[in-house]
Amino acid sequence: MEWITGIPIRVSDTGTERRADHEVRQAVDNIQIRFLERVGDRVARALSLRELGEELIIESLRLIDASYGCVLRLEPSQASTGLLLKLDAVVSLETGGSASRQHDTLLHRQPDSLLMDVISSGKAIFSNNAASLLTSNLPSCHPRVRSFALLPIREKDEVRALLFVANAELRFDLVLLDRLQSMLDAFMRVHINSIVNRGINNVIADIGQTSRQLVTVLNASFNGVMTIDEHIKITAFNPACERMFGVDIHQALGSSVDNFLPQDVLDSLRHRAASYNNSLQSQDTPATVVNNVMAMKADGRRFAVELASFHTRIKDQVFSTLIFNDISDRIQSARELQDASVQYKTLAQLAPVGIVKLNQEWTCDYANDMWCQLTGHSLEQNMHSGWIDTLYENERAQTLMNMRRALLDGNTYRQVVRLNPPDGRSLWVSMSATGLINSLKNLTGSLVVIMDITEQYLAEKRLTQIAHHDALTGLPNRNSFLNQLHLALDKRKPHGIIALLFIDLDGFKAINDTLGHDAGDELLQQVARRIRHTVREEDVVARLGGDEFTVTLRTLENSQDASIVADAIVHGLKQPFLLQMEEVYVSASVGIALATGMGHNGSQDANSLIKQADVALYRAKLSGRSRHIFFTPELDQAQRDRSVLITSLRRAVDRQDFELFYQPQLLIKEQRLLGFEALLRWPQDTGEHVSPGAFIDVLEETGLIGELGEWAIGQACGQHRIWLRKGLIGPATTMSVNVSARQLGTPHFAQRVAATLDKHSMRPDSLILEITESALVQTIETNIINDIKDLGVQISLDDFGTGYSSLAYLSQLPLDHLKIDRSFIADIKRFPHAVTVIKSIIALARTLGIRVIAEGVEDGDILPMLAKEGCEGYQGYYFSKPLPAREMANTLKNLETVRLSHYANFIDLDSTVAQR
Repeated sequence: MEWITGIPIRVSDTGTERRADHEVRQAVDNIQIRFLERVGDRVARALSLRELGEELIIESLRLIDASYGCVLRLEPSQASTGLLLKLDAVVSLETGGSASRQHDTLLHRQPDSLLMDVISSGKAIFSNNAASLLTSNLPSCHPRVRSFALLPIREKDEVRALLFVANAELRFDLVLLDRLQSMLDAFMRVHINSIVNRGINNVIADIGQTSRQLVTVLNASFNGVMTIDEHIKITAFNPACERMFGVDIHQALGSSVDNFLPQDVLDSLRHRAASYNNSLQSQDTPATVVNNVMAMKADGRRFAVELASFHTRIKDQVFSTLIFNDISDRIQSARELQDASVQYKTLAQLAPVGIVKLNQEWTCDYANDMWCQLTGHSLEQNMHSGWIDTLYENERAQTLMNMRRALLDGNTYRQVVRLNPPDGRSLWVSMSATGLINSLKNLTGSLVVIMDITEQYLAEKRLTQIAHHDALTGLPNRNSFLNQLHLALDKRKPHGIIALLFIDLDGFKAINDTLGHDAGDELLQQVARRIRHTVREEDVVARLGGDEFTVTLRTLENSQDASIVADAIVHGLKQPFLLQMEEVYVSASVGIALATGMGHNGSQDANSLIKQADVALYRAKLSGRSRHIFFTPELDQAQRDRSVLITSLRRAVDRQDFELFYQPQLLIKEQRLLGFEALLRWPQDTGEHVSPGAFIDVLEETGLIGELGEWAIGQACGQHRIWLRKGLIGPATTMSVNVSARQLGTPHFAQRVAATLDKHSMRPDSLILEITESALVQTIETNIINDIKDLGVQISLDDFGTGYSSLAYLSQLPLDHLKIDRSFIADIKRFPHAVTVIKSIIALARTLGIRVIAEGVEDGDILPMLAKEGCEGYQGYYFSKPLPAREMANTLKNLETVRLSHYANFIDLDSTVAQR
């Protein structure tokens, strides 16, 4: 940023939105032609300074899109010092673009310091953020000045006047001022030419005083000027002619003009000169202007000129003055414009887009072939207002209104629009419309372009469907569910109730694992349809993923309505589903959260509502499943307690704050130690130990079971090694560790077991992994059981009889042991059928070569019966409760005494049974 006399001046090497060179040239041409025409009309009088100034201002304002200008002429002060300003001309371009000449009283003011800088330096200045500058040196009619440029009008390098232009649409810069200055210099040359055009005889008559001025006129002329005598010999030849024709003045003077002009033009000049001579006129003739004369350069090249000529009598001889304006660039531009027009029409026809041109009345002037092809209407049908009929009827009025508003505001209109082809097709196009603006900034029409995007539009609609809907069931997905839940909460009535139902299927995983994923997908589709048919049309059913669904019930009167819907859903999902020609059954657990009243706090917030429904669902599953439960603050507290438990478990796993208790397993008949079962315990600060039943589910859910289970296997194997080294057990004594389905599914489980055995130098067949029936069902399709057996590790089926489909898998798996669940053992004395079940289990296991162990034996009276039926081993409180390692070591030291005592009791019992 530079400052000149306190005014900020922006300096730039390149201007923004600059006019092309030919526009400046055209402005100069306009001034010259206008004066040449006036010479013919006003030979009798000289053009006034005001007329000259007004023409200059008009061309300057139009060149830079400015709205106001004036010419200030400098005159010597009567006070013998300083200068005074005199107003020569004022012009304002009105809104319509026509020039309004304004008149004001003459200014007799001394120039301020800013104007004096321009006068003394002869250099222009400008400002693009002027406020109230120069007002003291401007006429009273001037408008508010936003931006301005002040340029010197020079004559022989001396500033004679100032041109002031203001409020341009373009930003002033150095390049723009240079172009304006060039036009001012050209103006001065035209002004001098006007003196020549008023009659060379007047100048020659007074040549004694004006010879120097004549030379200046010829040298400064922007156009080529030459004079010829009656014999068409050149008598004057200015520098512009030298440059134009490529010949030196000394070579040109005295030569024939036929070296530069064609014969027909020469004949016309001779004829007019002869007519003028014969008329004996004493005044100059009106100027004759001929366009597109093909002149010749000295090297023979031809170029187009605009030729103005007039005749003057000097004494008894007639002289012709010829003024040349090189219009080669103009003609070339016209040709290029014509070529561009042809190219445009060709491109418009070849373009793969539809193009239509609308006029100011919004009717069609032109439509290319692609437009007609896309719209299905002929050119005749599209012309005038027919193009409007191609728009889809239901959207037509809105489309036209939006387009007009955009174009009238000076914007480009862009929109996806549906067309109305006569063949009934659905066609979507991308429509763009651009306004056609003339030099006066008026909208004279528009170009509308359309491109067929039907495939893209339909594909995007499909993608939107995919993005917001579940691909399997077609229900809204999680994102769509969240959006619609927020919308429902925002629009709920002050006294209305919104209920959010979280639905989770019970038993889906077993069906999905046993019947396959295709059957599972079909089941989810049927479930989605049943839920959708159970609720109202206005309610939103969504699938969150897996076997989890949600229902958003809007505008309920009371909470009982939500309970009725939940009961209907639970009842409907209890009915059998037909999958692969088989009937299967699932059930559903439902958690319900309610949003009442207005606002977004507490249960009214979407995120809180989702959390509450999830808590209620979890409680429903823990409470026996196949039911619904409403969220209550008490459930929230239970969830908080659960969160505390999860945090404590994570800390305990990280610190390894767990301990293994060991319970012996014995052979019934021999009363010999068979092995141990390692049981996990969680010591508390109170000295108590929490059994796995209180926290094993949380370990499963959080995934901590994998890390903790691996630790338990390592601890059990390490303890086995310690007792073996101390001679408390033999090499064949086994160590059993419980393993969950989640733990079996962890990556590289078998490899980690093998690494643990190697670490503790333990025989693989001394380790028994106990797996529950439910875990067995979940891993039946994997190779993990076979991978474990390949290590030599034994497999025991734990809690046999409490799961489902267990008998079907006994023959398929490489089991070594089967443990009869303690519930059957406890029922032996109370229910006679329990003995029958136990006998059947033992018989099946013996048939398959599987060792049977009874767990939970608390009474020695049942041992003879178990031994008789073929049950080989047992464990339970009858022999020993689970003990920590150090206490179990003491028990092992006294094991022989304990074993003989139990063995004696067994013999007595066996005799009693025999006697019976």
